[in-house]
Amino acid sequence: MEQPWLTFALIFAAFWFGMGVHVTRLALRARRAVRRLGVRGVRTNGEVVRGPRQEGTTVHQPEIRYQAPPIDQPGAPATQTYRRAPLNPEQHPLKPGVPVTLRYDPRDPRRAVVIHTNSGAPGTVSYSATAGLIWGVSFLLFGLGIGALSFL
Repeated sequence: MEQPWLTFALIFAAFWFGMGVHVTRLALRARRAVRRLGVRGVRTNGEVVRGPRQEGTTVHQPEIRYQAPPIDQPGAPATQTYRRAPLNPEQHPLKPGVPVTLRYDPRDPRRAVVIHTNSGAPGTVSYSATAGLIWGVSFLLFGLGIGALSFL
């Protein structure tokens, strides 16, 4: 083999390109949560108060607690406490006591989606979809750049 570095560079480029595709797909899946809400929503912090559980054949979704304005009063201060299941419980590991960042619908604060969890404990960390999308596209471009440079 005359140019072993070319093989190495192409494998390296393929790895980063594949990593970029994977991370971008995960980020786009996470961005669908805001589309489930239907509006951009108001960002706030909350906490997981009850994790997912099963009683017989019934599966109960995890619940989050957060402060928001009362229903039908979007301009009022956030004094009402809501304890609801988010619209996207399957996208994040929601364990009791984990702080979360979420978005709620200002017209109906009972509707909320979890954007990301804030805990540093292993297995409970998730990142925002926007940051994941930026990293995924960066990996894609890096892989393409290395692949193109290896042929020059």
